[in-house]
Amino acid sequence: MTELVICKKRRRILEATGHVLVTGGPGSGKTTIALRKAVERIEQGLEPGQKVLFLSFSRAAVSRIVDSAKRDLPLALRRYLEIQTFHSFCWQLLQGHAYLLGSPRRLEIMLPHDERAHRSGATKVDKDWIVERERLFAEEGRIIFDLFAPKALELLSRSDALRRVIAGRYPLVIVDEAQDTGEQQWACIRELCELVQLVFLADLEQQIYDFRPDVSEDRVIEIENAIGPMRVELGMQNNRSPGVEIVSFGNDILSNQPRGYRYEGIHHHQFNPKQKTRDLSIRKAVGTIYKLIRERTGAAPKSVAVLTNWGKGVAIIARALQGGEDQKAIPHRVVIDEANVFLATRVVAKLLEPIDDEWQSLSSALDLLSQLYRAKGKTTKAEQLLRNAQSAREQALRGPAKAPRALKAIINSLKAEEFTGNPGTDWLDVRRRLQASGVAELKLVAGLVVYLMAFNRGRRISDSLTEAWLQTGSYQNANSLIEAAITQDQLAGGDGELQGINVMTIHKSKGKEFDGVVLVHIGNNISPLCPDWEKAPHTKSRKLLRVGVTRARHDALLLTDAFSPCFLLKGHNLKRDGPSKTNETR
Repeated sequence: MTELVICKKRRRILEATGHVLVTGGPGSGKTTIALRKAVERIEQGLEPGQKVLFLSFSRAAVSRIVDSAKRDLPLALRRYLEIQTFHSFCWQLLQGHAYLLGSPRRLEIMLPHDERAHRSGATKVDKDWIVERERLFAEEGRIIFDLFAPKALELLSRSDALRRVIAGRYPLVIVDEAQDTGEQQWACIRELCELVQLVFLADLEQQIYDFRPDVSEDRVIEIENAIGPMRVELGMQNNRSPGVEIVSFGNDILSNQPRGYRYEGIHHHQFNPKQKTRDLSIRKAVGTIYKLIRERTGAAPKSVAVLTNWGKGVAIIARALQGGEDQKAIPHRVVIDEANVFLATRVVAKLLEPIDDEWQSLSSALDLLSQLYRAKGKTTKAEQLLRNAQSAREQALRGPAKAPRALKAIINSLKAEEFTGNPGTDWLDVRRRLQASGVAELKLVAGLVVYLMAFNRGRRISDSLTEAWLQTGSYQNANSLIEAAITQDQLAGGDGELQGINVMTIHKSKGKEFDGVVLVHIGNNISPLCPDWEKAPHTKSRKLLRVGVTRARHDALLLTDAFSPCFLLKGHNLKRDGPSKTNETR
């Protein structure tokens, strides 16, 4: 277990028998003290079947907490700690009790990619969609993630017996990232406040999801007003990154108080925005962060994040790392919009399955391709692909469309050959065939799935496919196996160990930790750390940059457009030595 100095503040948390609100900055030890409280509660004695529940809103945070628990909890006690996302917690309630709300007894999850396809371009707040999602729940027993918390709240608010069952199982509930809980998520926890002890962990300066309509910037105040917890402030001490000033820099960015000289662990490089020099600078920045961390720690980093503000920037960074011509690819993992990736994955999975009837396989693959285009809001193309699928069911290729013919050729070639039994190799084989077809629809699929097998869920998928191959000598039911792996990840937390180089938006980095971080500012509103239209003092962008930079344990490198400066760095001189360094050189 990690050695933890128990100061007076932390002793108050451990000894509290009522509700507690723990606030503090990144690395201040909120998770560590919460896990220590869980240990002490477990050691005090639990009734048979009881556990301590640790809840977080994000899968990434769950993965981080699991890692901390492995480090800080004795092996014998870990089975008494249950770490879940809010989605997973709500799903447990709904699986057993949703029928009380009028749904069929058998309830199924409509995953986000299926929801997007079903909406056919409509928004989540479209009135027709709101009616349709309730119909799906009541008549078909299919529920989307957005209804998990509202339906769970309805159950808890209407049933005292159910509240007591939950309280009987979890006498202590710890809520991580409390400032970012949604309205219904917080309301679910509030329903339990008279029956269990609640511990909330919050960083008031890291609320970056307040753009969601159900997340209130006053959430922590609402918690205090509703249940009156004892509040303990752990401050800004950074236990996660000792010896560096990463959090200090983040705090100065947030408060707009530049000190005018460098911070230990913070570095700044600039680049010419011309594509060739920009891409080369991105590649060099990755090498630089590796070198910096190796010099600081004596070992190469296990994990590095390359972060930017918008999806356009993620695509630029990914392309730069992919290389080309005389440049080697730098292996990396991209965290992108998963809905379209998963829909594209179904097409590949279909092509991995045994092909008994080429026309049947073709019609199914075209149906799946249609779902992908429907999710993208391209209903005309989706309808065309459905017509192509119907023609395939009639064993015909009608019209000038290229996709059905190219897909039929791929299916014929796959049937005539044999897979290797290595899921990674066979997956790439199918992807290459789609890419080589030259047909836009099939190249879209190839482009979307290119990173999937590098995800942790890719490893889960690979394991499932390997087991299927060992049992049947084929990838029988590949689609079902992949769907099961995706569902498990959506509920339980599938980000896994973020080893190697990870490219994502700053929003997606929330709750994650890396040895080093590169933050990329691409000007002219391509992917700026602070958009031109945001008014001073740029509070939202300051919060976001603080979140991004404090994902780093050892070093953070800001890589910015030399011709389009970032407003947030005004007044900072990250290359100038501070007073102590200046005195040493005199």
